[in-house]
Amino acid sequence: MAVSLADISSSSVWAAEGASGGNDPAIPASADQVSPAPQKSLGAVVPKKMKKKKSSARGKTLRKAPLAIVETAPGKRLSIGEVMALLKTGRDLSGKNLSGMNLTGVNLSKCNLKGVDLSNANLERADLGESDLERANLAGANLRMASLKLSGLTGSNLENAILDGAIWQDGRICGKGSHGMCREAVSPFASK
Repeated sequence: MAVSLADISSSSVWAAEGASGGNDPAIPASADQVSPAPQKSLGAVVPKKMKKKKSSARGKTLRKAPLAIVETAPGKRLSIGEVMALLKTGRDLSGKNLSGMNLTGVNLSKCNLKGVDLSNANLERADLGESDLERANLAGANLRMASLKLSGLTGSNLENAILDGAIWQDGRICGKGSHGMCREAVSPFASK
C-alpha cells in the first residue's frame, strides 16, 4: 500500500513519533503532549512579590517615657523646670515654695495651690482662674492683668500684692492702684 505524503497530515506524523517515544529535541511533540501553561486552581497559594518597606520615623509611633513625679523637700524653692514638670503630670502645687519665681503668662488654671508660697512672684498675665488658692501667700506678688476669676482665695495673704488690671473672682477688673485688695476700676465714661 502506497501512501502519499498528502494523505498523511502533518499532525498525525508528529503525534506518532511523539507517542513512539522519540526523544529528538528537533521534533516537537504533539499539542496534547505539550505541557499547558500553569493554570490557577482553586485554593492554590500563589506567592506575591513583596515590596521592600522603607524605614522611616514618620510611620512609626514613638512611645514617650512617663514623666517622673517631682519630689521636693518641704520648703525648698522649686525651679521653673520642676514647676513645668509638675504642671504636665498633674495640677497639684499645694504647699510648694514658688517665692520670687517669674511665672509671667503661665497657665495655672484649675490648679490646687493650697498653702503655696507665691510671695514676691511675678504672675503678670498668668491664668489662675478656678484655682484653689486657700491659705496661699501672695504677699508682694505682681498680679497685673492676671485672671483670678472663680478662684478660691479664702485665708490668702494679698498684702502689697499688685492687682492693677487683674480680673477678680467675681469677674470685675481691678482698677489702677489696687494693692493688697481689688479696687473697682473707675470708667472714664461714668456719669457723676
